[in-house]
Amino acid sequence: MNLIKSRKHLLGMTVALCFAGSVMAENETLIIQSSGAGALEGNTAEVTQTNTGGTANLAVIEQVGELNFSSLLQNGLWLEGYSYNTGNNNSVRLEQYADWHIASSDIFGDDNIVTITQDGFYNIAEVIIEGNTNDGVVLQAGDQNEAYITLVGDMNIAEIEQSGNFNWANAGFTGNDNMFFSIQEGNDNQAGMFDLFGNNNEFEAEQFGDANVGGVVGLTGDENQIYVQQDGTANVFIATGVDGNRNFVDVKQDGVDNVFLVEPLAGDDNMVLIDQTGDSNLVEAPIGLVGNDNLIDMRQDGSLNYALIATDGDGHNLTVYQDGNDNTAEMLLAGDSNDATIYSFGNENLASIGLFGSNNVAEIMQNGDENTAVIDVVGDDNDIAVDQNGNMNETLITSDVAVVLNTLDIEQSGELNLVDILIEGSGNVADILQQGNGNWVAGNNGYFALSGDNGTVTISQIGNDNLVLGEQYGNGNIMNIVQEGDFNTATVTQN
Repeated sequence: MNLIKSRKHLLGMTVALCFAGSVMAENETLIIQSSGAGALEGNTAEVTQTNTGGTANLAVIEQVGELNFSSLLQNGLWLEGYSYNTGNNNSVRLEQYADWHIASSDIFGDDNIVTITQDGFYNIAEVIIEGNTNDGVVLQAGDQNEAYITLVGDMNIAEIEQSGNFNWANAGFTGNDNMFFSIQEGNDNQAGMFDLFGNNNEFEAEQFGDANVGGVVGLTGDENQIYVQQDGTANVFIATGVDGNRNFVDVKQDGVDNVFLVEPLAGDDNMVLIDQTGDSNLVEAPIGLVGNDNLIDMRQDGSLNYALIATDGDGHNLTVYQDGNDNTAEMLLAGDSNDATIYSFGNENLASIGLFGSNNVAEIMQNGDENTAVIDVVGDDNDIAVDQNGNMNETLITSDVAVVLNTLDIEQSGELNLVDILIEGSGNVADILQQGNGNWVAGNNGYFALSGDNGTVTISQIGNDNLVLGEQYGNGNIMNIVQEGDFNTATVTQN
């Protein structure tokens, strides 16, 4: 049912009455009420209009049913009105004070409540309800704010409060027991949750700064919860194509120009927590968050940090903490029972994780500055951990398929330590510890290669500027190297 279209004849007649024979008229009121034959209770309409002169106030009330209540209080200049009630026991209260306002309430159902209060220069508020026991509230205090609420269903709640200038909020529900709460105190903020189809969904947005955008476009499912808080300026959170049940998203952005975009968010029981405190931090989900039982927790406290996530599968658990500035964390997980963790506390660190398969665990922690760790494994049952505490350490672990049951544990404490590993095969175990500075593990061609079956590699370099050149290609190989001093060199090649 199009509720607005059915009112056009009434609105046209009202405008004709108001402006016939006069370009601008003051204080025009049209009230049409019908309680039906045999009704025990009637409807109540209250209109109070004042004007400062020269412009037109307009109030239109149409009520069909019993025990409907409409109250329109309008103060000055060009203030319009409109309250349409079709049903029983609906309550509408519109108050519009000074300057140029337009408010509209259109209800088709029973036991609904609409409250609109507008102040300032030019506010627009429109509430459309089709159903029972719904509650729509709009409070606008600043200049040129807009708010739209459309509720189709029963027992939905939508509350919008805007204090600054040029704020915009939109709530559109189709379902039951959905809730929308929006508070915007700054200027040019936008909050919305529309194209929602489902029950028991909840969206809350608080934006106190300027030019913040937080919203959900398209949600299909039940019992989803999305909270957004943005205190700074020009922060953006947009979730598009949310499809699933019992998903929880909590986004908090305090600084300036922080962005989190996700499209789509699909699956059940997903939990996403994003916290960005500094400026110009970015979290991207290029293919959305697809799968089941995903838990994603990302926090970036500094500025200019970048995090990329991509999941497709079941049982994912991703965690990213970046405290410094200019850090980059990239994750890509596809498969079953994956777990990936990245910590970067310094500045300009790069961490990348990609795992394809099942039962994979990858962990990277970097405390210093300008550290680089890259993990790329395609296979099954991999367990990889990288720990780098100093500055400008580099770890590269990669594989071109044919990877099964690999375990790698690498720890570098000093500075300018380097480990390059190219792995291919099955049953490989590597344990590398470098605590000094300038220690390198490489191969004859500038990289350290593992290829074959049942190989075990253990390398410990505690001093400074030690070098290990090693390669394994055959089956059942074991390599153990320990160097504790400085400037030691060990070369091992096993075919």
